[in-house]
Amino acid sequence: MSESSSGPFQHPKPFYLLFSVEMWERFGYYGMQALLVLFMVKKLGFTDELADTTFSAFAALVYAFMCLGGYIGDKILGNRRTMFLGAIVLAIGYGLLGIDCEKFFYPALGIIIAGNGLFKANPSALVSKLYDKGDPRVDGAFTLYYMAINVGSFAAMSLCPFIQERYGWDAGFFVCFIGMGVAVVNFIFFRRILDPIGSEADFRPLHFRNCGITIVGTIVVAAASALLLKHLTVAHGLLYTAVVVVAGLYIREIYRAEPHERSNLIICLILMAEAVVFFALYQQMPTSLNLFAARNVHLSIFGMPVQAATFQALNPFWIMILSPILAVAYTKLDRSGKDFSLPGKFALGMIMCCASFLTLALVAKYRADATGYIDGNWLVISYCFQSLGELLVSGLGLAMVARLTPERSMGFMMGAWFMFQSVAMVLGGYIATMASVPEGGVHATKSLIIYGDLFMRIGLATGAIALVMTLFVPVLKKHISD
Repeated sequence: MSESSSGPFQHPKPFYLLFSVEMWERFGYYGMQALLVLFMVKKLGFTDELADTTFSAFAALVYAFMCLGGYIGDKILGNRRTMFLGAIVLAIGYGLLGIDCEKFFYPALGIIIAGNGLFKANPSALVSKLYDKGDPRVDGAFTLYYMAINVGSFAAMSLCPFIQERYGWDAGFFVCFIGMGVAVVNFIFFRRILDPIGSEADFRPLHFRNCGITIVGTIVVAAASALLLKHLTVAHGLLYTAVVVVAGLYIREIYRAEPHERSNLIICLILMAEAVVFFALYQQMPTSLNLFAARNVHLSIFGMPVQAATFQALNPFWIMILSPILAVAYTKLDRSGKDFSLPGKFALGMIMCCASFLTLALVAKYRADATGYIDGNWLVISYCFQSLGELLVSGLGLAMVARLTPERSMGFMMGAWFMFQSVAMVLGGYIATMASVPEGGVHATKSLIIYGDLFMRIGLATGAIALVMTLFVPVLKKHISD
């Protein structure tokens, strides 16, 4: 499905419904993310290390099961039905957190993992089906689609900490349930708009046996995930095993591909590996950066008081500002015949990530006050660099999969993109524990040194990786085929 118009904001009608559903679903997820690590440390009494590794295992499981959800959407229920079922399951998970977040903590997280697994890969797969191969609007479409994620997350990360501060943890999490409910209602009322698109399974009659098996499987995944979050070593082992299996399936797909498809699939795999590095660093936002804001940052932005968790809203704020600018830039570059390749965008994204962490490291060393605190406005700059990098890597990752992989296995490939990110979530958790503050806490001047050292090591390592990526851009660009 495609249309002739090629402007940066001219897209098929189903795109805007998917934009809306994704926005509200992400409202629920990122509202929860903004609170989760602080909730574990402040309310449940977790150490920094346990909170970081628990959250990272949760995030890794969220991404790991997306590949399974993509397969169900491709082959069993259809992208549309699987997406809707996932939305219902997510609403149940957020509802349990909103009712009693202490009592239902692990069961709710398990249900949210299962719901995300069903939901997340399928809207992306549906967006990819709106455009023919080679359509110049693909990069712009996925950049705007990525903006939907950040409209929802900005609203949630701004609102949920505010509600939590005044009405308690249950109320903060209940806001996430409200956002998910809006997504479900939105889909129900406007689902007919999506009728022309979907996987082959969407256009077959619903097989109730398949539906029943999927529901039972969802319950098993939710229960198993809740248990695994209490046994993190086992969880990590299973995740690594799952990644190896998916990588094997991906390699099999490369061997089965037509000759003209093979080079694109290999390049896609290389760029996915590069993205793992980026997402391990991205994982610092809800973990080490979140705790850094709570312990070493003056809680204000341009004179306005904020909660520590609200600094995470700077990420979606910058995404919303930068997304339409990049969408227009991609369209103009295409019309002028200039080619800013996907490998080049990924390398530039890593350079931006390097700048983000070096900024914080240098500020912590040279611009902190005598009490060990830095001005909150420095995080505005750091998050700007990080967000631009995110748009160039994560925002275009979906477009990369849509552009470089065959239509017949789009759902699996979208799921594989998210599956490899699960490894990054675990790695990100390990990186965050390098800045764990000892149990019982330390003075701000001591924690500033701990965080500043971590950010400097991240910045230097990322700069070296970015340099290698940049050197290989011409080679990868040469072998991409249309």
